[in-house]
Amino acid sequence: MNGVKCRERERLALVKFKSQLIDASGRLSTWGNYDGEDDDREKVDCCKWDGVFCDNQTNHVVALHLGGPKYTGSPTSPLRGNISPSLLELVSLNYLDLSFNDFNGTRIPDFICSLGKLQYLNLEYSGVSGLIPHCLGNLSKLQFLDLRGNGVHDTNLDWLSEFQSLEYLDFSQNNLHGMIIPDALGNLTSLSEIYIVNSSLEGKIPDALGKLRSLSHLDLSCNNLEAISDALWNITSLSYLYLYYNIQLRGEFNNVLNLSLPNLQALDLSENMLSGPVPNPSSCPSLTSLYLNNNMFSGSLTESIGYLSQVEVIDLSSNHLEGLFSEAHLFNLSKLWVLDLSSNSNLTVRIKSSWNPPSQLETLLLGSCKLGPYFPKWLQKQKQLNVLDISNAKISDRVPDWFWESMHKCTQLKMSHNQMYGVVPDLSPKLALYYINLSSNMFNGSLPLLPPDVTEVNFSGNKFSGTISNFCYLRNLHFLDLSDNLFSFQIPQSCFINLMSLGYLNLANNNFSGEMPNLVELECHVYSLHLRNNSFTGGIYKSLKNCSNLAILDLGENNFTGTIPDWLGESLPGLGILSLKSNNLHGKLPWSLCHLQELQVFDISLNNISGAILACLSNFTVLSSKIDPHYRFFLRATEELYDSAYIIWKGKEAEYAKILRLLTIIDLSNNNLIGEIPREVTSLVGLLALNLSGNNLVGSIPRSIPSTLAQLSHLGVLDLSFNNLFGKIPWIDHLQTFNASVYMGNPELCGPPLVLKPCLGDKTPVGNVDETHNQEHDNIFNSKGFYVSMALGFIVAFWGVFGTLFLNKWCRITIGKMLVCVEDWLYVKIMISKNRLKRYLENS
Repeated sequence: MNGVKCRERERLALVKFKSQLIDASGRLSTWGNYDGEDDDREKVDCCKWDGVFCDNQTNHVVALHLGGPKYTGSPTSPLRGNISPSLLELVSLNYLDLSFNDFNGTRIPDFICSLGKLQYLNLEYSGVSGLIPHCLGNLSKLQFLDLRGNGVHDTNLDWLSEFQSLEYLDFSQNNLHGMIIPDALGNLTSLSEIYIVNSSLEGKIPDALGKLRSLSHLDLSCNNLEAISDALWNITSLSYLYLYYNIQLRGEFNNVLNLSLPNLQALDLSENMLSGPVPNPSSCPSLTSLYLNNNMFSGSLTESIGYLSQVEVIDLSSNHLEGLFSEAHLFNLSKLWVLDLSSNSNLTVRIKSSWNPPSQLETLLLGSCKLGPYFPKWLQKQKQLNVLDISNAKISDRVPDWFWESMHKCTQLKMSHNQMYGVVPDLSPKLALYYINLSSNMFNGSLPLLPPDVTEVNFSGNKFSGTISNFCYLRNLHFLDLSDNLFSFQIPQSCFINLMSLGYLNLANNNFSGEMPNLVELECHVYSLHLRNNSFTGGIYKSLKNCSNLAILDLGENNFTGTIPDWLGESLPGLGILSLKSNNLHGKLPWSLCHLQELQVFDISLNNISGAILACLSNFTVLSSKIDPHYRFFLRATEELYDSAYIIWKGKEAEYAKILRLLTIIDLSNNNLIGEIPREVTSLVGLLALNLSGNNLVGSIPRSIPSTLAQLSHLGVLDLSFNNLFGKIPWIDHLQTFNASVYMGNPELCGPPLVLKPCLGDKTPVGNVDETHNQEHDNIFNSKGFYVSMALGFIVAFWGVFGTLFLNKWCRITIGKMLVCVEDWLYVKIMISKNRLKRYLENS
């Protein structure tokens, strides 16, 4: 046929290839058959089909460019189905791109190994899986191999040594668990780019890679590699080296402190366990980005880093740097726009106010460094700052007026946890802020006007007062924390309605008043609502019924009245923290609470709740399973901090954030509950603290404790005091570990550990074994008005071990590759709950 270049055999092969594919968006619509019409000749000429390329001289098909859409929302769809062996008819095929399609977990077909002229093979994100066929090593002319983002796996990688012509290799995001990088890879002298990211590689980076004198890109990030070969620092061709987040990678740099890689542009060793002095990259004149953050580097930072004239980004955050950082370290950094030294608590930043900076920074992060006590005046000359963090920097000074004026381009400002003071001026016309955190300072006066596009505001822990009316109508606001200030303001219904449309709202520990909206059709998006310790009144209205995303609801310590709504459990299925403590609520516990499968902390103490304890406690799925240390209860949006809640632990009410996900508590104390302790309590194997004190619970010890609480061997805190339980406390090891105060105020209980009230038939204790308990009992009665903690628990051995794990950084990372680590040693040992001495005396 005149004008048709395509060879008939190859055309038929492509038609057969298409027949085994599902092409939902018609990407192969130009692939067709000739029906005799002149206008349809292109349908028979496969060299003119989309994605098909032919050699101009031989007319053989040499390339198939059939890569699918690379992003969600693309107007085209990936190809699905099977990869037909009809491609073997394309005898000159040297380029095959099937990336970003979906072949539904099928194995890479063996016939590809017979495409002997193939130079380019791209199966990136193509949905293939299974064992990689080692016969791919037969493709001796292959220069480009990309299997990234599939489910393929392997038993060894030695077969890679067959690719003598290979220049580009990408095995990232596959399952190579237990695999090591073979020494044979060092024989592929043509390799210039290697990417094996997030594939569970193990072992050491082999010395053999040092022989790859053409290697320019090496990315082995997010694996389990244990050591870096010193031979890497001899590859002078290296331009990009990424080894970040290898959870086993540790050790000092020793003899490679002075890196000499003339072509190195990017070095990323972040998120590892590397220690020793900070590597000196001053002999890397081409370096543009340096990431050494989140390691264990120590000592002072060499001033020679100031000679990296091409560097744009320096991130040394979260190490153990110390000493002084001054303008000398920034001497010739004329292109620097990102500097992050945060979380080096022993590093002092001292820069003269007369300093003329060689560059204008856009991102400056100095949180948890030593900048104070005075406000850093040198910031006045940084006019282009977009992100600034000087939080926890030991600054005890008034914020100068010039600072607010110079921050006109700033979009993210964090100055929390200092001792800054003064009045914050109106910022609406001056700043482009969408995130501002001034928490835990001493700012006072009225709230400033903020830019209309602000999305997150944290002014907690200051001395702000007055009205919050200006904050009620910020159209883009979704995070607001005004807790722990001096507000005494009645929130209008219109304002409250708008605030309920936020995602996070914290007004706790002020003196706000008013009633929550009582609108059935209220638009509610809040997922964390903290109103505790204010003067709010009214009922828990149906407006909350629309807050189906609520994970934390804390209405404690207000003046709310009425009953716990029947709809609460059904409408708020995701509740993890529910605190209604210390209000004026009455009535019975509604059965809808049985639907709260995610419930972790349930506190309705100090109300007038009556009736029996619900027998559906086993429905609380979280409390019915062991603690998952990997689980983050909730993260704030931008700061990536744990959400918090106020909980009584160790006899004191405190705010818990980092370990909130580990606390599982039921506190029904100081109400008017009646009946027996339900048998279903035994299913709560994840429960750490149970406080039922100060109620009217009844039942004999043999019928209540042995059949329920005695089986909870994991329980760390228990308080049954001031009820009407009776009978003998059973001699069970776990129950005997609790202090006698756990059982006091139950006049009819007897037996150890109530040593002053032996049961009939028990032998009288001899000697002075119980002398301490006798003395404690006398002290209680001789100290009128002495409201003291009564319920001393014990800590399960698990906590001792778990606390130690969180001290060790390697263990923290190993457990689930957690990005946010708990840094304090948490040794949760005792919970003290307050009880009423008057009632004890009456019952005695």
